[in-house]
Amino acid sequence: MSDYSDILKKIQNAIKRFNKNIPKAQRAMFDSINEETARLDLYKDGRVRVTAKNLSILASIRSKMIRIVVTDEYKAEVKVFAKAFNEITVLQNQYWKSQEEKFTPRKVLTALRKQAISTTVNQLTESGIGVNVGDRITAILKASITTGGSYKDLTATLRDGLLNTEQKGYLDRYAKQITVDSLNQYSAQYNNIVASDLGYEWFKYDNTDIDTTRPFCDAMTDQPYFHITQVPKLLRAENLYYLKDGAKTKVPLNSKTGLPGGMIPGTDASTFFVNRGGYNCGHQIRPVNIRQVPKDVVAEVELTAAYKSYIKVI
Repeated sequence: MSDYSDILKKIQNAIKRFNKNIPKAQRAMFDSINEETARLDLYKDGRVRVTAKNLSILASIRSKMIRIVVTDEYKAEVKVFAKAFNEITVLQNQYWKSQEEKFTPRKVLTALRKQAISTTVNQLTESGIGVNVGDRITAILKASITTGGSYKDLTATLRDGLLNTEQKGYLDRYAKQITVDSLNQYSAQYNNIVASDLGYEWFKYDNTDIDTTRPFCDAMTDQPYFHITQVPKLLRAENLYYLKDGAKTKVPLNSKTGLPGGMIPGTDASTFFVNRGGYNCGHQIRPVNIRQVPKDVVAEVELTAAYKSYIKVI
Protein backbone atom coordinates (compact mmCIF):
# COMPACT_ATOMS: atom_id res chain seq x y z
CA MET A 1 0.00 0.00 0.00
CA SER A 2 1.33 3.44 -0.93
CA ASP A 3 0.67 6.74 0.81
CA TYR A 4 0.64 9.76 -1.50
CA SER A 5 3.66 11.15 0.35
CA ASP A 6 5.64 8.21 -1.07
CA ILE A 7 5.02 9.55 -4.57
CA LEU A 8 6.10 13.06 -3.61
CA LYS A 9 9.27 11.72 -1.97
CA LYS A 10 10.12 9.58 -4.99
CA ILE A 11 9.81 12.61 -7.27
CA GLN A 12 11.94 14.81 -5.01
CA ASN A 13 14.65 12.18 -4.52
CA ALA A 14 14.96 11.42 -8.24
CA ILE A 15 15.31 15.12 -9.06
CA LYS A 16 17.87 15.68 -6.30
CA ARG A 17 19.96 12.66 -7.31
CA PHE A 18 20.19 13.65 -10.97
CA ASN A 19 20.98 17.31 -10.40
CA LYS A 20 23.69 16.86 -7.77
CA ASN A 21 26.41 16.37 -10.43
CA ILE A 22 25.24 19.07 -12.83
CA PRO A 23 27.37 21.88 -11.32
CA LYS A 24 30.48 19.73 -11.91
CA ALA A 25 29.50 19.16 -15.56
CA GLN A 26 28.77 22.85 -15.94
CA ARG A 27 32.20 23.77 -14.60
CA ALA A 28 33.81 21.35 -17.05
CA MET A 29 31.83 22.97 -19.85
CA PHE A 30 33.06 26.44 -18.85
CA ASP A 31 36.67 25.27 -18.62
CA SER A 32 36.43 23.69 -22.07
CA ILE A 33 34.96 26.83 -23.64
CA ASN A 34 37.53 29.01 -21.87
CA GLU A 35 40.31 26.84 -23.29
CA GLU A 36 38.94 27.27 -26.80
CA THR A 37 38.28 31.01 -26.57
CA ALA A 38 41.86 31.52 -25.35
CA ARG A 39 42.90 30.62 -28.91
CA LEU A 40 40.93 33.49 -30.45
CA ASP A 41 42.80 36.13 -32.45
CA LEU A 42 42.52 39.50 -30.71
CA TYR A 43 43.26 43.11 -31.55
CA LYS A 44 45.82 44.86 -29.35
CA ASP A 45 43.02 46.55 -27.41
CA GLY A 46 41.53 43.17 -26.45
CA ARG A 47 38.70 43.08 -28.95
CA VAL A 48 37.98 39.84 -30.82
CA ARG A 49 39.07 39.92 -34.47
CA VAL A 50 36.64 38.86 -37.20
CA THR A 51 38.73 36.14 -38.87
CA ALA A 52 38.22 32.77 -40.53
CA LYS A 53 40.22 31.17 -37.72
CA ASN A 54 37.91 32.59 -35.06
CA LEU A 55 34.80 31.48 -36.92
CA SER A 56 36.32 28.00 -37.20
CA ILE A 57 36.91 27.93 -33.44
CA LEU A 58 33.29 28.96 -32.92
CA ALA A 59 32.09 26.05 -35.05
CA SER A 60 34.08 23.53 -33.02
CA ILE A 61 33.06 24.81 -29.57
CA ARG A 62 29.39 23.74 -29.69
CA SER A 63 30.03 20.06 -30.39
CA LYS A 64 32.93 19.94 -27.92
CA MET A 65 30.96 21.39 -25.02
CA ILE A 66 28.08 18.96 -25.61
CA ARG A 67 30.55 16.04 -25.49
CA ILE A 68 31.95 17.42 -22.23
CA VAL A 69 28.50 17.15 -20.62
CA VAL A 70 26.93 14.12 -22.28
CA THR A 71 29.50 11.55 -21.19
CA ASP A 72 28.86 7.83 -20.68
CA GLU A 73 28.55 8.53 -16.96
CA TYR A 74 26.00 11.26 -17.62
CA LYS A 75 23.98 8.99 -19.93
CA ALA A 76 23.92 6.35 -17.20
CA GLU A 77 22.46 8.94 -14.82
CA VAL A 78 19.79 9.79 -17.38
CA LYS A 79 18.82 6.10 -17.53
CA VAL A 80 18.56 5.96 -13.75
CA PHE A 81 16.41 9.08 -13.76
CA ALA A 82 14.15 7.61 -16.44
CA LYS A 83 13.47 4.60 -14.20
CA ALA A 84 11.78 6.97 -11.76
CA PHE A 85 8.80 7.12 -14.14
CA ASN A 86 8.32 3.36 -13.70
CA GLU A 87 8.71 3.61 -9.94
CA ILE A 88 6.21 6.47 -9.73
CA THR A 89 3.78 4.43 -11.82
CA VAL A 90 3.98 1.54 -9.36
CA LEU A 91 3.37 3.90 -6.45
CA GLN A 92 0.48 5.59 -8.28
CA ASN A 93 -1.16 2.23 -8.94
CA GLN A 94 -0.76 1.22 -5.30
CA TYR A 95 -2.16 4.53 -4.12
CA TRP A 96 -5.21 4.41 -6.37
CA LYS A 97 -5.85 0.79 -5.49
CA SER A 98 -5.94 1.83 -1.83
CA GLN A 99 -8.47 4.54 -2.69
CA GLU A 100 -10.63 2.55 -5.09
CA GLU A 101 -10.63 -1.24 -4.72
CA LYS A 102 -11.86 -1.75 -8.29
CA PHE A 103 -9.18 0.50 -9.81
CA THR A 104 -7.37 -1.00 -12.81
CA PRO A 105 -4.88 1.10 -14.81
CA ARG A 106 -5.88 1.66 -18.43
CA LYS A 107 -3.57 1.13 -21.42
CA VAL A 108 -3.48 4.87 -22.05
CA LEU A 109 -1.45 5.24 -18.84
CA THR A 110 1.22 2.91 -20.22
CA ALA A 111 1.38 4.98 -23.40
CA LEU A 112 1.60 8.15 -21.31
CA ARG A 113 4.56 6.77 -19.36
CA LYS A 114 6.46 5.64 -22.47
CA GLN A 115 5.96 9.03 -24.11
CA ALA A 116 7.07 10.88 -20.98
CA ILE A 117 10.26 8.81 -20.73
CA SER A 118 11.10 9.26 -24.42
CA THR A 119 10.57 13.02 -24.31
CA THR A 120 12.57 13.45 -21.11
CA VAL A 121 15.56 11.39 -22.29
CA ASN A 122 15.61 13.43 -25.49
CA GLN A 123 15.53 16.70 -23.55
CA LEU A 124 18.35 15.65 -21.21
CA THR A 125 20.72 14.35 -23.88
CA GLU A 126 22.45 15.73 -26.99
CA SER A 127 19.53 17.26 -28.88
CA GLY A 128 17.87 18.93 -25.91
CA ILE A 129 21.05 20.27 -24.34
CA GLY A 130 22.36 21.27 -27.77
CA VAL A 131 19.39 23.49 -28.54
CA ASN A 132 18.64 24.85 -25.08
CA VAL A 133 22.17 25.28 -23.72
CA GLY A 134 24.61 24.86 -26.60
CA ASP A 135 22.86 27.23 -29.00
CA ARG A 136 22.49 29.85 -26.28
CA ILE A 137 26.23 29.84 -25.56
CA THR A 138 27.07 29.70 -29.27
CA ALA A 139 24.94 32.82 -29.84
CA ILE A 140 26.96 34.70 -27.20
CA LEU A 141 30.23 33.65 -28.82
CA LYS A 142 29.02 34.45 -32.33
CA ALA A 143 27.86 37.94 -31.33
CA SER A 144 31.27 38.70 -29.83
CA ILE A 145 33.28 37.23 -32.69
CA THR A 146 31.29 38.80 -35.54
CA THR A 147 31.07 42.27 -33.98
CA GLY A 148 34.58 42.55 -32.58
CA GLY A 149 33.46 42.49 -28.98
CA SER A 150 35.68 42.69 -25.94
CA TYR A 151 37.33 39.38 -25.01
CA LYS A 152 37.21 40.36 -21.36
CA ASP A 153 33.47 41.01 -21.58
CA LEU A 154 32.96 37.73 -23.44
CA THR A 155 34.71 35.76 -20.71
CA ALA A 156 32.73 37.55 -18.00
CA THR A 157 29.43 36.85 -19.80
CA LEU A 158 30.26 33.15 -20.16
CA ARG A 159 31.34 32.91 -16.53
CA ASP A 160 28.11 34.55 -15.38
CA GLY A 161 26.01 32.34 -17.67
CA LEU A 162 27.63 29.09 -16.54
CA LEU A 163 28.98 29.62 -13.05
CA ASN A 164 26.54 32.11 -11.50
CA THR A 165 25.89 30.74 -8.02
CA GLU A 166 22.82 32.87 -7.29
CA GLN A 167 20.70 32.43 -10.41
CA LYS A 168 22.40 29.15 -11.40
CA GLY A 169 24.06 28.58 -14.75
CA TYR A 170 22.38 27.74 -18.07
CA LEU A 171 22.88 23.99 -17.76
CA ASP A 172 21.93 23.93 -14.08
CA ARG A 173 18.67 25.81 -14.70
CA TYR A 174 17.79 23.77 -17.76
CA ALA A 175 18.45 20.37 -16.15
CA LYS A 176 16.48 21.32 -13.04
CA GLN A 177 13.49 22.56 -15.03
CA ILE A 178 13.35 19.43 -17.19
CA THR A 179 13.69 17.02 -14.27
CA VAL A 180 11.22 18.88 -12.05
CA ASP A 181 8.63 19.37 -14.78
CA SER A 182 8.93 15.95 -16.41
CA LEU A 183 8.21 13.92 -13.26
CA ASN A 184 5.70 16.31 -11.74
CA GLN A 185 3.76 16.76 -14.97
CA TYR A 186 3.75 13.01 -15.59
CA SER A 187 2.37 12.38 -12.11
CA ALA A 188 -0.17 15.16 -12.61
CA GLN A 189 -1.28 13.78 -15.99
CA TYR A 190 -1.63 10.34 -14.45
CA ASN A 191 -3.80 11.72 -11.66
CA ASN A 192 -5.87 13.75 -14.10
CA ILE A 193 -6.72 10.72 -16.23
CA VAL A 194 -7.59 8.52 -13.26
CA ALA A 195 -9.61 11.26 -11.54
CA SER A 196 -11.62 11.77 -14.73
CA ASP A 197 -12.21 8.02 -15.13
CA LEU A 198 -13.38 7.68 -11.52
CA GLY A 199 -15.41 10.88 -11.50
CA TYR A 200 -13.49 12.67 -8.75
CA GLU A 201 -14.58 16.28 -8.19
CA TRP A 202 -12.55 17.28 -5.13
CA PHE A 203 -8.81 17.91 -5.03
CA LYS A 204 -5.99 18.83 -2.69
CA TYR A 205 -3.06 21.08 -3.57
CA ASP A 206 -0.26 18.99 -2.09
CA ASN A 207 3.38 19.18 -0.99
CA THR A 208 5.33 21.50 1.27
CA ASP A 209 6.40 25.04 0.42
CA ILE A 210 10.04 26.07 -0.05
CA ASP A 211 11.88 29.42 -0.22
CA THR A 212 11.09 29.86 -3.92
CA THR A 213 7.41 28.89 -3.66
CA ARG A 214 5.25 31.22 -5.73
CA PRO A 215 2.53 33.32 -4.03
CA PHE A 216 -0.19 31.28 -5.78
CA CYS A 217 1.17 27.95 -4.51
CA ASP A 218 1.74 29.44 -1.06
CA ALA A 219 -1.91 30.50 -0.91
CA MET A 220 -3.14 27.16 -2.25
CA THR A 221 -1.30 25.09 0.34
CA ASP A 222 -2.85 27.24 3.06
CA GLN A 223 -6.32 26.36 1.71
CA PRO A 224 -5.50 23.12 -0.10
CA TYR A 225 -8.93 21.58 -0.73
CA PHE A 226 -10.98 22.75 -3.70
CA HIS A 227 -13.78 21.59 -5.99
CA ILE A 228 -13.46 21.38 -9.76
CA THR A 229 -15.95 24.25 -10.14
CA GLN A 230 -13.61 26.60 -8.28
CA VAL A 231 -10.76 26.35 -10.79
CA PRO A 232 -11.80 29.36 -12.95
CA LYS A 233 -11.79 31.56 -9.82
CA LEU A 234 -8.45 30.15 -8.71
CA LEU A 235 -6.95 31.10 -12.08
CA ARG A 236 -8.14 34.65 -11.43
CA ALA A 237 -6.66 34.47 -7.90
CA GLU A 238 -10.03 35.38 -6.40
CA ASN A 239 -9.90 35.34 -2.60
CA LEU A 240 -6.35 34.01 -2.67
CA TYR A 241 -3.94 35.49 -0.15
CA TYR A 242 -0.45 34.64 1.09
CA LEU A 243 1.78 36.03 3.79
CA LYS A 244 4.35 38.57 2.63
CA ASP A 245 6.56 40.12 5.30
CA GLY A 246 4.03 38.95 7.87
CA ALA A 247 1.09 40.67 6.16
CA LYS A 248 -1.84 39.04 4.36
CA THR A 249 -1.33 39.90 0.68
CA LYS A 250 -3.44 39.31 -2.44
CA VAL A 251 -1.90 36.86 -4.90
CA PRO A 252 -0.77 39.01 -7.86
CA LEU A 253 -1.75 38.43 -11.47
CA ASN A 254 0.62 38.65 -14.41
CA SER A 255 -0.50 41.67 -16.46
CA LYS A 256 0.33 39.90 -19.74
CA THR A 257 -1.29 36.50 -19.11
CA GLY A 258 -4.02 37.47 -16.65
CA LEU A 259 -2.95 34.46 -14.57
CA PRO A 260 -1.29 34.25 -11.15
CA GLY A 261 2.41 35.07 -11.41
CA GLY A 262 4.61 32.21 -12.61
CA MET A 263 1.88 30.21 -14.32
CA ILE A 264 2.47 28.87 -17.82
CA PRO A 265 0.80 31.20 -20.36
CA GLY A 266 -2.44 29.74 -21.70
CA THR A 267 -3.16 27.66 -18.59
CA ASP A 268 -6.91 27.16 -18.30
CA ALA A 269 -9.41 25.12 -16.30
CA SER A 270 -8.43 21.91 -18.09
CA THR A 271 -4.63 22.29 -18.25
CA PHE A 272 -4.34 23.66 -14.70
CA PHE A 273 -4.37 20.13 -13.26
CA VAL A 274 -1.17 19.34 -15.18
CA ASN A 275 0.52 22.77 -15.28
CA ARG A 276 -0.25 23.54 -11.62
CA GLY A 277 1.76 26.60 -10.46
CA GLY A 278 3.92 26.75 -13.59
CA TYR A 279 7.38 25.60 -14.70
CA ASN A 280 9.51 24.17 -11.89
CA CYS A 281 6.44 23.69 -9.70
CA GLY A 282 6.92 20.84 -7.23
CA HIS A 283 3.33 20.77 -6.00
CA GLN A 284 0.78 18.15 -7.00
CA ILE A 285 -2.99 18.33 -7.37
CA ARG A 286 -4.21 15.17 -5.68
CA PRO A 287 -7.78 13.94 -6.34
CA VAL A 288 -9.51 13.16 -3.04
CA ASN A 289 -12.77 11.61 -1.90
CA ILE A 290 -15.31 14.09 -0.56
CA ARG A 291 -15.02 12.32 2.81
CA GLN A 292 -11.47 13.65 3.09
CA VAL A 293 -12.52 17.27 2.61
CA PRO A 294 -13.31 19.36 5.71
CA LYS A 295 -17.08 19.68 6.12
CA ASP A 296 -17.03 23.47 6.31
CA VAL A 297 -15.20 23.63 2.95
CA VAL A 298 -17.78 21.33 1.34
CA ALA A 299 -20.68 23.31 2.80
CA GLU A 300 -19.28 26.62 1.54
CA VAL A 301 -18.72 25.32 -1.99
CA GLU A 302 -22.17 23.70 -2.20
CA LEU A 303 -23.74 27.13 -1.70
CA THR A 304 -22.08 28.62 -4.77
CA ALA A 305 -23.88 29.19 -8.07
CA ALA A 306 -21.07 27.41 -9.95
CA TYR A 307 -21.52 24.24 -7.89
CA LYS A 308 -25.32 24.30 -8.22
CA SER A 309 -25.03 24.68 -12.01
CA TYR A 310 -22.50 21.86 -12.11
CA ILE A 311 -24.81 19.52 -10.20
CA LYS A 312 -27.68 20.27 -12.59
CA VAL A 313 -25.52 19.42 -15.61
CA ILE A 314 -24.25 16.09 -14.27
